[in-house]
Amino acid sequence: MALWCASSLLLMVLCLPPVFRGESFWIARQRVASVIRVDAVFWMSIVALFYTGVQLLNSPRVLEYAPELKRWAFSAPPLALFPSSIQAASGIPFFTGLASGLAIAVAVRCALPRKQRLAALLGVALMTGVLSLYGAGVVLVTGETPAFAWLGGAYDAAVLWLLMGCVSSGVVGEAFLEGHYRTMIIAFSVACLNLFGLFAFGAALGVCMGTLVVVAWCFFALVAVRASGRHPRFVWRCVLLLPPLFAVGLGLILTPGAETLRPELHLSQWGEALERFFTQWSFRAGLAMDVVGANPMLGAGPDGFEQTARFFVKGTLPWSYWKSGGTAIPCDFLRLLTSCGLIGTVLLLLPGCAMLGRCLMRWVEYRQSNHRHYSLRYIFIFAGSFIGVVATLIASLFGTPLHSPATLGVFLLICACMGGWMPRPR
Repeated sequence: MALWCASSLLLMVLCLPPVFRGESFWIARQRVASVIRVDAVFWMSIVALFYTGVQLLNSPRVLEYAPELKRWAFSAPPLALFPSSIQAASGIPFFTGLASGLAIAVAVRCALPRKQRLAALLGVALMTGVLSLYGAGVVLVTGETPAFAWLGGAYDAAVLWLLMGCVSSGVVGEAFLEGHYRTMIIAFSVACLNLFGLFAFGAALGVCMGTLVVVAWCFFALVAVRASGRHPRFVWRCVLLLPPLFAVGLGLILTPGAETLRPELHLSQWGEALERFFTQWSFRAGLAMDVVGANPMLGAGPDGFEQTARFFVKGTLPWSYWKSGGTAIPCDFLRLLTSCGLIGTVLLLLPGCAMLGRCLMRWVEYRQSNHRHYSLRYIFIFAGSFIGVVATLIASLFGTPLHSPATLGVFLLICACMGGWMPRPR
């Protein structure tokens, strides 16, 4: 379904593009088609999807005993010298999320105006906010905390809520300063829903990052009320501060699902938990580098680490670490490196780097020119999106949220929209 939606979206953008004022429908189609033909992200996306698609199709690889090596090893792939996977099923979720996210990114970059991009972001934030209400409903009806396995787990869902909470907060600040109160109310509502889900059902690391975001929002809201000159200031401060603080408090205190988080918030228990986590993280990072060293260029496939890492575990203590921590690797970048190798990692990072590089180039252009000739409209939406993207990349160092299809698709959507919020010539 994800692949069907991605292809349908691209066909709709080509056949039914948005028509600007003063142009005909056929001119709009020609405009969008010409933009797509010269868009670097479009061609980079095709190369990245071709690499991951070949890797999925070039399987399976069977575990068999090699007499000449006197050990068990996986057989050669059906197509030699091509990227392969041991079992293709484990790589399908990431492939569908990547295809959908890149299709959305290309459609946003090449066709959608900024107002429609804003509407798309608020729509996605509303959907993620409704997920928190779904979790609260599950807790009230069944008494059990939902695991959000179809989102990749509690940690991936927390990163998704954190990302959309940052973006929605940026929209709130921009709409407040411009006097667009209808947009501000919608964005404020979905931001509170996302914060509620983050603090009620998110992992401990997500709660900590969310706390920093909430503190930053409180300082920004106080400064924004003072700079806007709107009176009475006390009322506006209450309006901008109380709802998110109420959502945070409701998530931490009133929601039964948050009871599992409260013990982890005590500082006395952090030392042992952090030591356990970083011991496992460093141990699995070393195993990941061993797996990469065995096949550095093409990688071991989407399930390569889970299938081959145990062959590099030597000694009683490492075996105890391996058995106690499962077979996962808690880092998006290391997982990508082990599954796709150096070649695949570069090819898959190129579309995202191109979208973020566009923002960097526009910022350098703005800094080197006369600032008075530039419009700073949407700059707070860019700030919120930038904070969300940076927080997601930091969270990717200690988990694999970007291997979840939903989080990856939303992340690529925000990266594609960020270029439209940069300062523009008047």
